[in-house]
Amino acid sequence: MIGTTNSVASPDLVLTAFAAYLTTNPLILGLIAPLQSATWSLPQVWTIGWLRRTRRALPLYHWSAVLRMISWVVLIVVVFLSRSTPLLLVTLMLFVVVGGLAAGVTGLPFIEVVAKIIPARQRGLVFGWRGALGGVLAIAGAPVVLYFTGPDARFDFPTNYALLFVVAGVTQMLGFFAFSLVKEPPSEPTDDHPRLSLKLIRTIWRGDRNYRHYVRGRTLFELSSMANGLIIVYASQRLGVRLELAGMYLLVSSILRPVFSVAAGRVSVRIGNRLPVSFGMLAQAAGWVMLLLALPLGVRDRAAEYYMIPVYALTAIQKGLIFSNLMALGLNVTPEDERPLYMGALNTWIGVVSIAGALNGVIAKTIGFEALFALTTVLSILSAWQFMTLHERLDDEPAA
Repeated sequence: MIGTTNSVASPDLVLTAFAAYLTTNPLILGLIAPLQSATWSLPQVWTIGWLRRTRRALPLYHWSAVLRMISWVVLIVVVFLSRSTPLLLVTLMLFVVVGGLAAGVTGLPFIEVVAKIIPARQRGLVFGWRGALGGVLAIAGAPVVLYFTGPDARFDFPTNYALLFVVAGVTQMLGFFAFSLVKEPPSEPTDDHPRLSLKLIRTIWRGDRNYRHYVRGRTLFELSSMANGLIIVYASQRLGVRLELAGMYLLVSSILRPVFSVAAGRVSVRIGNRLPVSFGMLAQAAGWVMLLLALPLGVRDRAAEYYMIPVYALTAIQKGLIFSNLMALGLNVTPEDERPLYMGALNTWIGVVSIAGALNGVIAKTIGFEALFALTTVLSILSAWQFMTLHERLDDEPAA
C-alpha cells in the first residue's frame, strides 16, 4: 500500500508538479524531494537510546503513524478549501517537514523489526519483493495520477490534487496497519551499551573500514540524487515538456521499478547486495548524461516528451536496484549488537547531507541546470565505486 502512496504522492513528480503550479522559484521546487529525505533521516539519532532500552520497537512506530495521519488530514482539508497560493504552498512545505519527521521516527523501529525477523541472506530478496508488490500498486496509482491531473482531467486545480492526496493518505494508513500486524520478537533491553557521543562515533569511524565505505557511498548517493525533483522542472522550463505528462512518466517508472526490484532481490541471494546497488548508481549516472545531451542534440517540445521516457526509465532502474538492496546492504555491514547505533547515526548524518542537497535549487540558479547535472553524474559514479569496495556479511559470516 505504501507503494501506491509513493506513486500518487511522489515527491519527485507529483508533489513537485503541485508546487510548480504555485511557484516557479527553483529554490522552493528543488527543496521538496531532498527535504522529505532529510526529515526522514534526522530524528533517528534520538530514537537510538529508546530502542536500546525497550523490548519491542513497534509501539513507537504506531505513535508516529498517528502523527503522519494527522498531517495528511491537514493537507487534504487545506487543499480542498483554500484557493490562496501562499497558503497552499506553506501547507505543502509544512506537510513535507512534519510528515517527514514523523516518518523519520518510524524509520529505525522499522529497520530493527525487519532485522529481527529476516535472515541476512534473505533481506535483499524480501526488500525486492516488497518493492515489486509496492511497484504493482504504484502502477495502479499512476493512472490515478493521470485521471486527476492529466491533460483530460475532469477536476480543476487544486481540487484534483486534493483528491489525489486523499488516495495517498488512505493507502499509506492501510500500509501502516498492515505492518503493525507483524509479530515482533522481543529483545532484551540493556543499559550496558556505550553512551552515544561524538567521541564514540569518531571511534567507530576510525575503527570500522567497511562502515566508512558504506557511509561514503550513502553520502555520495544522497548528493547524486539531490536534483531528482528538478528533472520535471528542467524538462518543462528548458525542453518544453508539458507538466500534465508527469503521470505518464510516473507510469513508466512504476512499471520498470518492480521488475528490477525483484531481479535485484533474487540476484542478492546468490551474490549479495553490493553489486546491484553499484549498478543502480551507474544507471542513475546514465540518466543524468541523457539529460545533459538533450539540448545539444536539439531535443525539444514533442520530441523531448518522448525523450524523457528513457530518462525516467533509467531513474526507475536505479530506484528498483537501490530500494531492494541498499537497506539490506546496510544491515549486513553493521554489527548486529549495535545495529540501532550504527544505522541511527548513519541515517541522521544522511539527514544533514540531504539538507545540503536541498540547496540544489540554489545551485541550479547559480551555475545552471547543466552544471548541476554534470556534478550529480560524477557523484553517482563515485558512489558506485564506494559500494563496490564493501565486504558484506552474509549468513553467519563475521563482520569485516
